[in-house]
Amino acid sequence: MTDNISPLISSDASSATDPIIEKTIPLTVQQCTTHFDQYLTQYQKPEKAELSLLFPDAVSVVYRYLKLPTQLLLINSRHWLSAKQLLEQTIAPTLPTSYLLSYNQESLFGRLSLGNDGQLNFADGHLSKYDQGILVLNISPLLVEPNLWFKLKSVLQRGHLQASDAVNAEKIKQALPDLTQQTINTKIILVASRFQLEELIQIDPEYSQVSSLFCELASQVPVSQESINAIVSYCHNLTEQLAIEKLDNDTLSTLLHFLATQCQHQKLLSFAPESIQQALQYANLFNDNNKINQQDLIAYFNEIDQAQSLARKYSEQSLLEGQVNLQLTGENIGQINGLSVVELLGYPCEFGEVFRISASDMIGDGEIIDVERKVELAGNIHAKSTLIVQGYLNHFFSHVTAFPYSCNLVFEQSYQESDGDSASLAILIAASSCYSQFAVKQNIFVTGSLDQHGNVLAIGGINQKIESVTRLFDLGLITEPILIVMPKANQINLTLNLKTLALIESGKMMIHTVSHCHQAYPLLLDKTFEQVIKAINLRIDIAAKEEMEDNTSSLFSRIKDSIFH
Repeated sequence: MTDNISPLISSDASSATDPIIEKTIPLTVQQCTTHFDQYLTQYQKPEKAELSLLFPDAVSVVYRYLKLPTQLLLINSRHWLSAKQLLEQTIAPTLPTSYLLSYNQESLFGRLSLGNDGQLNFADGHLSKYDQGILVLNISPLLVEPNLWFKLKSVLQRGHLQASDAVNAEKIKQALPDLTQQTINTKIILVASRFQLEELIQIDPEYSQVSSLFCELASQVPVSQESINAIVSYCHNLTEQLAIEKLDNDTLSTLLHFLATQCQHQKLLSFAPESIQQALQYANLFNDNNKINQQDLIAYFNEIDQAQSLARKYSEQSLLEGQVNLQLTGENIGQINGLSVVELLGYPCEFGEVFRISASDMIGDGEIIDVERKVELAGNIHAKSTLIVQGYLNHFFSHVTAFPYSCNLVFEQSYQESDGDSASLAILIAASSCYSQFAVKQNIFVTGSLDQHGNVLAIGGINQKIESVTRLFDLGLITEPILIVMPKANQINLTLNLKTLALIESGKMMIHTVSHCHQAYPLLLDKTFEQVIKAINLRIDIAAKEEMEDNTSSLFSRIKDSIFH
């Protein structure tokens, strides 16, 4: 039975020898963080407005919208201030424009009231005041009070106001004034996130009856010399408005790293004017001279991090008190340390956490029995990932008539629902260790998703996951060097904090990236994938021989008993 596996391994397990057998080496510090020094050294003040450089497509649409008779423009933007400042830089100052973050029926459509003389008085709203001008509206009030949207939609379709649109119109008993001759040519720009636009569609599936244009402002911009020039210029203008001295390159580099961290990407920057302004204003409180330096920004980031760390500290306390059981040294069969991200409802941030996955084998049919799924503590994506692992592993034993083992898989001390596929690689290694009886090193932490061909796929929250291991060093739970195994595709997402980079620099933390699951086996088991498969086949072979001997012995006993009986 063992002989039959040889051609299978040579044709399948080693078919893509280059990416699979390729030896991995730890990442350097330079590969684990962002680098903006060269961009800052080559900085030149841009000739154009900063936001027009960051969002040229949106600027082009706005220019054309202003020249067309189209009355409605939808701007998909997560940040109100980004859209507001882009429009301020794009719309000519001579064109009457009003930016309304909050508004109501009265402020938009006006108010009707009866004077002491019994005459009707009509107080104009913004739609009348900005006839031939522009109203820039945040969409939130329209979603809170859908009636406002339907009234606004009617005005855009009719081209004029009706007195019945105004506040108090329903209370007036006498004839309302005729406003049909007063055409409204106000252009409306609605600023909304894509989730808010989806909500608008739910409220009014026929909202597109109003002729409109659409553009969007990405919350992330690619790193380039042009984009760095634009953001640095924006920061210089902002510090001037805030009466803060111009930021030096070290401080700007720290700020840019923060913007990259918000995206979790080395080649993307988050452009959120609100976040940039808050960072500068807060960091300015750490000095008395209105001159922000690199340490002021770092102090701000640390203070905000500590202010949002209560849930994380409870998690760390559980580790210190031994309430959460982790094995961080030595070796163990069928046990591996995984990495996860904890998201709490109503909590402003996420944090990483280390957890233990264990697998135990039994007589069975090759099924990986996912305990989390069976007790409904895991979602559909998690269930899908476990089935992918099961299918991938069982593929290498298709020559066996009946795979004689099953594996019971548990996410230890998991008490709330979890989902995701980032534990797929860890599950595969735990099951392989369980079947082959090769021990897994316990000073290694694993994350990564898998496809059914064994390729290791990108996952989310890679920085939080790695930094959760850094906290184990801070807590004194780890003192010796450790390894982290992660998807190669996530290398570009690494924007690690200073403590983690210091551990990498000192050799205490070694991060290995893998593109195929076979590359992880030598790191975790000190065995190649082929050796693991052979060991499992040997167990199957021995089990089959023992079963055959038992059956033969049983048959001989029955024959002897029947003869001598």
